Amino acid sequence: MTALHGALTLCTGRQLVLNHPFAATPSRASIQTTATSRRHHRGNKMRKRASSVANAGDAGDVVDGGGSPDDPWNKAPIDLDNRLYGYLLANTREPAVLRRLRVETATLRGSQMQVPPEQGAFMGLLVELMGAKNIIEVGTYTGYSSIAMALALPPDGKLVACDVSEPSFEVARKYWAEAGVTDKIDERLGDAKTTLDDLIAAGGTGTFDIAFVDADKRGYWGYFEKLLELVRPGGLIAVDNVLWYGRVADPEQVDKQTVAIRDFNARVAADQRVTHSTIPVGDGLTLCRVAECATIPAEGDPELRHDTRYM
Repeated sequence: MTALHGALTLCTGRQLVLNHPFAATPSRASIQTTATSRRHHRGNKMRKRASSVANAGDAGDVVDGGGSPDDPWNKAPIDLDNRLYGYLLANTREPAVLRRLRVETATLRGSQMQVPPEQGAFMGLLVELMGAKNIIEVGTYTGYSSIAMALALPPDGKLVACDVSEPSFEVARKYWAEAGVTDKIDERLGDAKTTLDDLIAAGGTGTFDIAFVDADKRGYWGYFEKLLELVRPGGLIAVDNVLWYGRVADPEQVDKQTVAIRDFNARVAADQRVTHSTIPVGDGLTLCRVAECATIPAEGDPELRHDTRYM
């Protein structure tokens, strides 16, 4: 749910652009500090460095982020600045109801938690591609992602929406009704861990096609373990905020949430119960396909573990 209302330049994994034309600027001073330190045309510098990798003679000449002669960036990360992000939004299909919700949410505390339009469109597409009928969302906030997914569900589809905030649900209910998806929503107010346990106890194991996690970061691994039970083999678990404003790549950032997300990312990268990919949309989205065989151990081949510099 963190759009930052916008142009998180997570394609670079570094820079944050916080003032695109449609957005409210987040209030977190730490995010603004990070953005300021990265703003000086970093994308162009990275492209120049990456293009020189092939000609580098010294294996110790490391390009920022990991590029080197034996580990080159053959395609440099894109510099998603305000103008390019505005172009992306202009070419993203966003239902009018979701735009209205985005505008209202921009006036609320925590508005950066809302997923951006391009992520909402992507999640709706995933629902269609999966042929999903049953979805569970851990962390609903004001309802943008739930609406984006519910609109893509068939008429008999259901989405279990979990959140701890009644004020957030009050906004979500208004827009669920406007979007015509109220009948598809099973609202669960309270601790999501309890809700997930209740669903498992009620025989929900293996009954969900898609799960989306966008809640408290220190609870990510606990949610993930429970969702591995609830999501069917071949189903999808999507986890938001895995690039965390770029903080996960900065070893100096050791706050509890950043450390929790780093740990989650490392554990998922080694977890053989899922096939996974992390994509730089929004604030980073990890997609995990649940393996067909539930007996595969969580810890896989050590050779498959990712770069340990940020662990």
